[in-house]
Amino acid sequence: MNVLKSHLALYIIFGILYFLSTIMDWTYVSYFTKPLFIGAIGFYYLEESKKNINYYNCIILILFFLSGIINLLEGFDYLIYVLFFNFLAYCMLLLQVSKRLSHKKLRKIEKENYTSIILTFIFLACLLYISILIVFDSSFELHKVIVVYDSVLITFVFFAAFNYVTKLNQKNTFLILYALIIVICELFYGIYYYYYQLAFLRYTSIFCYIISFYFLTQYFLKENNTKIEK
Repeated sequence: MNVLKSHLALYIIFGILYFLSTIMDWTYVSYFTKPLFIGAIGFYYLEESKKNINYYNCIILILFFLSGIINLLEGFDYLIYVLFFNFLAYCMLLLQVSKRLSHKKLRKIEKENYTSIILTFIFLACLLYISILIVFDSSFELHKVIVVYDSVLITFVFFAAFNYVTKLNQKNTFLILYALIIVICELFYGIYYYYYQLAFLRYTSIFCYIISFYFLTQYFLKENNTKIEK
């Protein structure tokens, strides 16, 4: 087994172990496996990139790594730090995607895709409503922080969808899949911990969190290949 496949295999193995540890409430196992599966996919990205490493993307992965480690504590006192690191990462992703869109023209979008964009906007607006007016209402201590956080996340997802319908390719497919998976992860996480504790929500959130790293890494790798071709 070569280095690339071994890192990807470790990501899958430790990801499964982390998922099982949350179901079985193996706290110490989750403390061990979560950093390892994120680290494994990070090394996979570095090895796959070889000499064409994008340090901007590396910083994003590091930010998600830090937020993931802090979130292992699962306490309200640590929520602000988790939000901070995630917020920085989403801002960097939003900036990256918006730069790509700035070089495209609206006339390149086929007419039937305008409907998809409108439906996506309505869907995301509903998610934003659920998050900031139902789950995290005005009585929540960090309500204003959540409003800004969710607004950036939803904007990123919308831009990712806009980018996808503008140009259909493998890179943009990985991006939109990551965006949709992570918004489900974030929403279900918030509902479970701060509104209604249903086990399905927690397990779905964790599963989405684990696989989101794969799609994000694949998007970064395709982005690197696109720059090389240019």
